[in-house]
Amino acid sequence: MSQIHNYFIHRLVNDNDLRLLDRTMSSLDSVSKENIPNLSPGQVIVTGVLFELPIIMQVDQLNEEIAPNSENTPLLDIWQIKEQY
Repeated sequence: MSQIHNYFIHRLVNDNDLRLLDRTMSSLDSVSKENIPNLSPGQVIVTGVLFELPIIMQVDQLNEEIAPNSENTPLLDIWQIKEQY
């Protein structure tokens, strides 16, 4: 999609990543950019040459049978296990 200048932007919180968007996408307005760190799971901002304005969309979750394992890593559980040894 990026080769045809359309983008699906998921939640980003890293300042370096957000600055990169400024240099990469001219179609991303300041209001949409401010919303990126606050996107919920499954929400994306769609922007590019096919859209007059950036749009926030909700992407449906896949059924368990076909969904990849992309759950968040339970870091606190992992760290607590290591401390017990």
